[in-house]
Amino acid sequence: MVTDTASIYVQDHGFFLADRDASTPLETMDYSTGLAGVMESAVLIHAGIDRGYVAVTAQALEHPVGMDTAEQWADVASWDDVAEVSLYVPNASLTVEQLTYGPSESRPQLPDLSPYGPGHYRVRIHASGRDRHYDQVIDQSGERFHFVTWPAPPAAPLVIKATSRCGYGLRLNALHAPRHSEPVPPTSAQQAEAQRQALLRRNLLNR
Repeated sequence: MVTDTASIYVQDHGFFLADRDASTPLETMDYSTGLAGVMESAVLIHAGIDRGYVAVTAQALEHPVGMDTAEQWADVASWDDVAEVSLYVPNASLTVEQLTYGPSESRPQLPDLSPYGPGHYRVRIHASGRDRHYDQVIDQSGERFHFVTWPAPPAAPLVIKATSRCGYGLRLNALHAPRHSEPVPPTSAQQAEAQRQALLRRNLLNR
C-alpha cells in the first residue's frame, strides 16, 4: 500500500510517535532497538541528523505483518534498520509528531496509527540513511522512516535488521544504561475509562 509522505522536522536527533495526551514517563526510555527510545505509550525516534527534515510514511493495518516469505524479506531490503516494539495506546490517538512546531506549522498529514481503538499495538519501525549526515544540521537529509502498526498483545522489542552505525551506537550505549522495572499493565477498569475518555474526546472534536 502506498502512503502519503510527510516532511518531519527533527530537533536534537528526535521526533515522536506517540499517543496524544497519554502520560509517558521519559525515565522509562529504552534504546535497545537502536532505532528509538521506547516508552509505554510513545517512542522517541532517533534520527541521524541533529536538525533538519526527514521523510516519513506510515500505515495502520488490522493484522500482523509476517516475515515468513522471500517477498516479505524483500520489502525490508531498502532499509538499513528495522525493529518492532509494543505500545499501550489508551487514547487511541497514535500519531507522528515533531518535538516542536513553529507558528505557521501544522501537524503532519499522516494516518492515525491506532484506528482500532484503545489498547496495545505493535509498531514496526523502518529507517534508512541515518549514517549519511550523522550529527549534522542539514535541511533535506535524505533520511527515510516508515511506520506500520497493528493491534497486538504486548511483547518484547524485536530487532529485525540492524546495519547502520547510528543504530549500533545506540544499542551499545543501551547496554550500559540503568535498567528500569517494567510498567504495570493497566487494569480492566483503567482500560474502560481510557475508552470512555477517547469517545468523549472524539465527540467533542466532531461538534
